Amino acid sequence: MRRKSSKTGFTLVELLVVIGIIAVLISILLPSLSKARAMATRTKCLSNLRQFGTAFTIYLNDNKQWVGFSNWDGGGAGYPNATLGWLYQTPIPNPVPEDRVETGAYWPYLKNREVYRCPTHVKSESASFGSANSDRLTSYLMNGAVNGYGQTDSKGGILYYKIRQFKPDDFLMWEADERGGAAWNDGSSFPAESFNKNDPGAGGLTSRHGTVASVLCFDAHAEWINHKDYYTLATQSIRNQIYCKPDTASGR
Repeated sequence: MRRKSSKTGFTLVELLVVIGIIAVLISILLPSLSKARAMATRTKCLSNLRQFGTAFTIYLNDNKQWVGFSNWDGGGAGYPNATLGWLYQTPIPNPVPEDRVETGAYWPYLKNREVYRCPTHVKSESASFGSANSDRLTSYLMNGAVNGYGQTDSKGGILYYKIRQFKPDDFLMWEADERGGAAWNDGSSFPAESFNKNDPGAGGLTSRHGTVASVLCFDAHAEWINHKDYYTLATQSIRNQIYCKPDTASGR
């Protein structure tokens, strides 16, 4: 006898059950994937500053332990003894082309534009506030303390210091959210310029990574700092890791 063949398939109910199970699995996995992605971004951002720490160390060795120019220049050529900064050669055009970082003092040691920006620092942020000159180039700003926050000598030149005049754990650079003052007009910052306690949106440090942001210290190590801890340092009137200008009791 010829056996009658039959075709079987999924019923609508079975298909809906499978789809439901897949949806549940995705909802369970998504938080883990998002967390993993955030951790990967944090790792890359901190790695960027570690590479800047390496560039900083090599620069010191090439320049007899002088720290160099922080680009405390407002985007222009404001000092007779300072044109080549860590981020760019002054002056800079406006708007600033992204390849301007290739004129900076650290470029020969890095030669990678991606190092200058956190992976989550999107270009659309650049026009959100202030002049946004250097915001197009980098996510990180150098502490203006390395040039005395713009203090000049008798000839109008900006001040320079040697590495030994700073403490190892003083902050050299930080991942900034500079909304006070001139706002991203050059490559450096003053803590009070990037922290405006009257403006909740101006926390001094970026909030891309939640309640922490990356910083680079003078001993070339990078670490995370909590926004609350930065707030404490930014509001102190004594010398600390942020206010670290040499030869002054207040670090200012």
